[in-house]
Amino acid sequence: MELRNARDALRQAATSAENRFVCLKGARCTATHDSGYVVTIVENPAYFGAACDTADIVVTPARLRTTGCRSGALLFTGETLRRFGAAEVRIDDQGSPVVTTAYTRPDRPWIRHRAYNWRSGTFDGEPLAFNDSGE
Repeated sequence: MELRNARDALRQAATSAENRFVCLKGARCTATHDSGYVVTIVENPAYFGAACDTADIVVTPARLRTTGCRSGALLFTGETLRRFGAAEVRIDDQGSPVVTTAYTRPDRPWIRHRAYNWRSGTFDGEPLAFNDSGE
């Protein structure tokens, strides 16, 4: 029953949750930031669509086949965090979200493992050339 009413439940949680998270254990948590942006953390991937439809920023540890929300909400998945590390989202003076990640690309040998795709046994993206000469 909860899943059928997920969009309404998320909208209600967002309006009642300014600066604090309202959670449904094992499913999702939602909060509204001072800026008005709605943030939803999705534990159960079944809530992904409803989260994208109702939030401005969606975070999930799940690996999804999609790389974005059709609504245009910012999406951070387990894959995003694996490849780029921690993410900071701040709201600038114009009210737009600005995202800064720990890594912009795996161009250092000690973070190259983040681009490894264990399913295919290859590294995602272009192979990078490393040398120890400092060039």
